[in-house]
Amino acid sequence: MAGLTLILIVLTLPGARQDAGADARSAFQQANALFEKTENEKALAAYNKAIALDPKPPEYHVGRCRTLARLMRHQEAIDSCTDALKLDPGNAQALLERGHFLINVRQADKALPDLLQARKLGADPYGVAYHLSLAYYVTGDFKRAAEEYEQCYPNAKTDDNRVACLAWQYVALLRAGRKADAEKVLARITPDTNVQSSVAYLDRLLLFKGVKKEEDVAQAMQKDNLQLPTVAYGIGVWHLVNGRQVRAREYFEKATAPPAQQSGFGSVASYYELQRMKP
Repeated sequence: MAGLTLILIVLTLPGARQDAGADARSAFQQANALFEKTENEKALAAYNKAIALDPKPPEYHVGRCRTLARLMRHQEAIDSCTDALKLDPGNAQALLERGHFLINVRQADKALPDLLQARKLGADPYGVAYHLSLAYYVTGDFKRAAEEYEQCYPNAKTDDNRVACLAWQYVALLRAGRKADAEKVLARITPDTNVQSSVAYLDRLLLFKGVKKEEDVAQAMQKDNLQLPTVAYGIGVWHLVNGRQVRAREYFEKATAPPAQQSGFGSVASYYELQRMKP
């Protein structure tokens, strides 16, 4: 008992606290480097170590939040961003990340205040516009979604980002009754548009444009569990806006059923479409 008391006394000494803080910063820096290399399990372990050594810096919890989301542990990610916000209620990145991940778990209504506050606090303009637009869109506020997507494209940093913006903006405009503006979006897209991670979004636009056929686009559903819901939602909404509700439902159900990645935005959007289709 006396030995344990001595250890506790030593750990509370100023020098011990300084050493723990330095070790925590070192673990945090290591975690960031591992995160950049997408070594996610190792990054999570390093963020956990940093927090165990010093739980007070909110950025440690934000880093952990982002890593958990990469590992598809979205509710834990939300909890970790909430921990960051308890320490710093004005942390713009924590609000943006939590808003993003709330959409992933189909709580888009709760994402809206986080994302609006993140914008006020100066969070990444593209990140806010993309996710805020999507939150409006999936909850059926197509008018606001269409308006918000106007902030998405100008702030996008890559061609993949820009095509993702346009793929959602087009259907938002169409469903908001702004057909002429929607056609202007399609006019910006050609089959040789250079994308890598947004091929499914490009295919969605080319399907609406009439350049690609349903059966050609649908083949990409076989690629992986993320492409499945992304592609299925695109085809489903194409059927929906063209009055083929039964076919739309079939694709929305594919996007929300295993093995589709349930946190993918195509799966999330399909879930909300199916809710609206209920009698």
